[in-house]
Amino acid sequence: MRPRTRILGLLLSGWASLASAQTAAAPPAAAAPPPPTSGGLPATTPSATQSKLPQGWYVTESAPQHYEAGVDASAPCEGSRSAFLRSRTQATDGFGTFMQAFSAKDFLGKRLRFTAAVRHQDVKGWAGLWMRVEGADPKQPLAFDNMQSRALVGTHGCKRYDVVLDVPKEATTIMAGLIMSGAGQAWLDGVRFEPVDASVKTTDLLSAAQQPLPSGPQGLDMDDAPPIWGRKNMPLGRVGEFWFDSQRVETKTPLVKGTGSWKGSFGDELFEHGIEVNGAYEVRDLAVKVRAGGVATLIEGTWGGSPVFVRLSAESLEMRWGPLRRNLQRDPLLATEKGCNAYIQMRGRFVEDRLDVCGVALATRPPLTQLVAAFLSAGFRSDADAPQTMKLHPPVRSKQAYDSREGEYIPPSQRQ
Repeated sequence: MRPRTRILGLLLSGWASLASAQTAAAPPAAAAPPPPTSGGLPATTPSATQSKLPQGWYVTESAPQHYEAGVDASAPCEGSRSAFLRSRTQATDGFGTFMQAFSAKDFLGKRLRFTAAVRHQDVKGWAGLWMRVEGADPKQPLAFDNMQSRALVGTHGCKRYDVVLDVPKEATTIMAGLIMSGAGQAWLDGVRFEPVDASVKTTDLLSAAQQPLPSGPQGLDMDDAPPIWGRKNMPLGRVGEFWFDSQRVETKTPLVKGTGSWKGSFGDELFEHGIEVNGAYEVRDLAVKVRAGGVATLIEGTWGGSPVFVRLSAESLEMRWGPLRRNLQRDPLLATEKGCNAYIQMRGRFVEDRLDVCGVALATRPPLTQLVAAFLSAGFRSDADAPQTMKLHPPVRSKQAYDSREGEYIPPSQRQ
């Protein structure tokens, strides 16, 4: 894997600081006419754009030649010019990011805020700022956020956004940028990186996935005590009530990572080969492929001999298994835990079904086996669709009715 490709590990989503490269240009002449507009945003004219990227910046993408980046001098939000990231085709189902990487040494032990002014146009999929903090093992990021839980979609004018992460003392590298999944165009400028104090809350998706409370009180026996997880072993994501980290999947049938496979307590065992996850889960044969990195994450294959399908995007969640169905729409206004998307189904004015998806389960590069097991355990029908328990009454063996008080037979002469 190429060095620059590995940084797209979890689910990149963002961009970084271009401010210093942009503020040195001279301000536009006062007599210059305002640029034409399109969809409420200034249209980009060919003469106003440059394909040359600022020093230290580059484009990475899930498929070659699907995205491009450059500098645009027409109508920046702040300063004299902005950087842009846009898709080359409206049919793309991948993602691209305009980004840079730099040493973490000047920010060790600090809380770092990456902020920029962004405008976006005709984004079909989503876009956002992102930042990632790495340590000695690039496969285990120390902090990460890509704004997917507050994704930018459609068309919108200039607005400032930020990503805030803690930089641990063991950090080595910080990466940041602007990501786009699907088609569209986004501009950014006024980029700043600044240490902030503890009063500014982090947006870290990894620390957002907190360990759930135990089901009951714990004894004093250390052998029975729950493990004390450090940052590296904290849960990374959640689907519904089911959490996972790098070593465990906490579902009704838990999985633990072994040598070359994930093993469960009831004979379950799952293997991961590229984008494929297969084996046995919940005592059913499983063979699926996970495709991530585009406008949606797809899980497709068979489970227990029946077709299984999951499609997760920034707008909706569709789940199918045999005859069972769940079709949910994201409600960005619904209160959720930090780093979560709430997907719901309404019946009239009431929420009939809800499933929250959190942390790196929203990433463009999610951990495959954990993600598959969590979605399968979350279920493919809502509680409203589950069979209802009927209250059974003893049969009436007489033509005369039972009295509702005790159920005994009341002779007609005694009735009122």
